[in-house]
Amino acid sequence: MGPGSIAVAAVAAVGLVVLLMYNRLVRLRNRVQSAQADLEVQLARRHDLIPNLVETVSAYARHERATLEEITSARAQGVAARTASEEAAADEQVTAALGRVMAVAEAYPDLKADERFRALHDELVATENKLAFSRQLYNDTVQSLRDATQSVPGVWLAGPLGFEEPPFFAARSDERGVIDARFEE
Repeated sequence: MGPGSIAVAAVAAVGLVVLLMYNRLVRLRNRVQSAQADLEVQLARRHDLIPNLVETVSAYARHERATLEEITSARAQGVAARTASEEAAADEQVTAALGRVMAVAEAYPDLKADERFRALHDELVATENKLAFSRQLYNDTVQSLRDATQSVPGVWLAGPLGFEEPPFFAARSDERGVIDARFEE
């Protein structure tokens, strides 16, 4: 094997590594986009439930208008969110507003017993569980992409090839505080 053949083999090996690394980065970027889309589906599902919840609660609690308007406003911000950071901020507001609506519901025993409200409540709980899973999946895929772009040889290729690091879906500020455990009835 001559020096020319060795040089060609070395260039081919480097080209193969670059090709494999590029394909890996593309797969990871697509997984992040897919996870973000799944998260958006769950957020949209929750946003779709909110008008029904507000209507049901408002029938019982007409004087709680400010709380109900707050959740409607938070929902509108969530629908208008376009980036992961905006979605995280809107998600935080919707979650806080939903907590206040549930507190209003606690004040109305007839509302808690209402079949429609209970069905909405159960649907919201299921949606919140799906949201938690979607957030975790999104963050796991973002971490995989970040690991690939920040480690060798990805760090040499990711920037020049245009791969950006997406933000993590941040935990809500109230989730970092002390947990207030209350048991219902």
